[in-house]
Amino acid sequence: MSLTPRVVLWLVGVWLLVAAFALGVAAWLAGDAQARLWAERNRAEAAASATALARLPAEGDSRRQWLATRFARGDLQLLALRGAPHATLVEHRRDAASAAPGDVPAWFAALLPTAAEAAAPLPAPVASAEAAPLAPLAPSGAAGPGGADVPSVPAEATAAAPAAPAAAGIGPSPTLRVDVLVQARAADLQRLAWQVVRGVALACAAATLLVVAALVWLGRRWQRSLRAAVAQAQGLAQLQFVEAPEPRWPELGQLTRALNAVVRRLREQVAAQAEQVAALQRQAQTDAVSGLPLRGFFVSRLADLLADARLPAASLLLVRIPDLAGLNERHGREVADRLLAAVADVLLTYVERIPGAAAGRLAGADFALALPAAGAARETAAAIQAALAAAPAARLPGVRVVVGGCDGLRGLSASAALAAADSALARAEAGEDCVVEDRPEPGTTGARAWRELLAAALDESHVRLGAFPVVDAQGRLIHLECPLRVQVERGGEFLVARRWLAMAARSRLMPMVDLSAVNLALAAIAEDAQPRCVHVSPRSLASPGFARALLARLKAGGAHAARLSIEWSDLPDAATGAALREAVPAWRRLGVRVGVEHAGASPRSLPALKEIGIDYVKVDARHLLGVTDDEAARSYVESLVALIHGLGLHALAEGVADARQLEVLWTLGFDGATGSAVGLGEAGDVLSGRVEEGA
Repeated sequence: MSLTPRVVLWLVGVWLLVAAFALGVAAWLAGDAQARLWAERNRAEAAASATALARLPAEGDSRRQWLATRFARGDLQLLALRGAPHATLVEHRRDAASAAPGDVPAWFAALLPTAAEAAAPLPAPVASAEAAPLAPLAPSGAAGPGGADVPSVPAEATAAAPAAPAAAGIGPSPTLRVDVLVQARAADLQRLAWQVVRGVALACAAATLLVVAALVWLGRRWQRSLRAAVAQAQGLAQLQFVEAPEPRWPELGQLTRALNAVVRRLREQVAAQAEQVAALQRQAQTDAVSGLPLRGFFVSRLADLLADARLPAASLLLVRIPDLAGLNERHGREVADRLLAAVADVLLTYVERIPGAAAGRLAGADFALALPAAGAARETAAAIQAALAAAPAARLPGVRVVVGGCDGLRGLSASAALAAADSALARAEAGEDCVVEDRPEPGTTGARAWRELLAAALDESHVRLGAFPVVDAQGRLIHLECPLRVQVERGGEFLVARRWLAMAARSRLMPMVDLSAVNLALAAIAEDAQPRCVHVSPRSLASPGFARALLARLKAGGAHAARLSIEWSDLPDAATGAALREAVPAWRRLGVRVGVEHAGASPRSLPALKEIGIDYVKVDARHLLGVTDDEAARSYVESLVALIHGLGLHALAEGVADARQLEVLWTLGFDGATGSAVGLGEAGDVLSGRVEEGA
């Protein structure tokens, strides 16, 4: 039994004992009160009887008749006239009345005897002495030998008077004694006791309600504070660094204060580790002279920019220093490095000012700038050339900088975009210094027709899933990565995401896309029980009704949902982050695993993703470049995996190209990998190679 029920039971037991004690004391006080009342009535009646008898003549039967008449009134239980010692002259007695009144429960009358029943037993009848005349009786308390005597026994009251000369039928007696026992009025006495006990019971009941209300209120506050402390401790066990408000309870306040200190310390340690990983990332992916990303990393960023469904078009500019080798020979390496740094500073200005822009150093003399917009490439190229011309390092004799590029890039791969920009750069180097080519936009009608075809394909479920295995080091299947394919034209091929995803995003069809992927994955799991993973855009969660519809679909999937994984690729902003924090816990309660793909660009964001509730991180292939031969790249990847594991997450590798790279990744601690090295079919959705389902 947990602590709270034990405390509650203990408090209830203590209160019951207190209430029982109070009722017992009330019953005792009621009995004592009725005993005192009855004793007082006995004393008063005895004194009155003694006074009345003293006024009657001692001769004859007048006193005997008065006693009989007085007893006949029915309010006495015992009326006796005794001589001394212990000689009963006249005695009248009757059985005690014990019937309970109608407003007193029978069980209470049985538990609490009447005053007569509780009193000392009546004196036994004593044989009458010889007849002697009764002497005049003195009133109770009158002066004279053997004055009125009232015994101290609660159930008996007596009065005595001096003896008188003998009368006919009654022998001599020095002292006469009147014993009187008032008939117990059980109804009155029990009613009095019942009223006292009932009043105390009602007071106890009212106090009990107040105590229960206070305990409930205090218990809820205690439980709320205790649950917050438990949730914080459980979060720490899962490496979720959440600070909790300190409760007013001193004990829990000290505990929460200590846990908050641990949370802050761990968060600082993780942040420091993430900063170290970011430093290694810069070392592995950044050119030491210019501070710009190296070619491989820039090309991957360009590919992401061109594939970004939120952008209608992009621009690419190339900057070249044609005679960099001659500049080194004539002016020295230090001067050449200053010129390279000047070019980098100009390009970084655009990266800092334009969200989504990317710059990189492609080769010794070549630089690149990718912009997430179209229509301003020509002005940007002219501004870059003017800024470099004003730089001190570019004013040396023989220094020349040329710029070429393309505006309005759509639907191209990164290599095709680089080739087009390089063609313009070649023209610039041939003599024009700055050449920017425009690529024609598709017609509006074609875009509208494409959008309608895509919506119809989703409505009619002309979709299917690919299947790319993610395996562990032993070749066991972790899950099948299942990107959605769409048959845009009836009877045509099922197109991969890069062919239609941009149009789906611009047409606000992503909620339909994501629900279609989840429905297909759950149906496939129900058919073959293979674990699967689908992509869900965080922006879909912001669409009205999408989160509720997705959760309902997962619940309808039952046990199959426990074999599903959901992942996203975007770093959440404030809106999508809030939607994910609300949705992810509900998914995980159903057994769904949650992850982030294309990760690694920002190691500092991993702790925040962990707090959302993810289970694994899928590292983008661009961050794995050079891991087989470059020590700096290997150190960065190893530290990144250590950071992921330190957060209690699994690390998966994307786009593993060859077996040698895969073996290196296993030695660096990756928990799983996907790509051509783990066995993909030619079409990209047929499994090949040895893939075994894990336990």
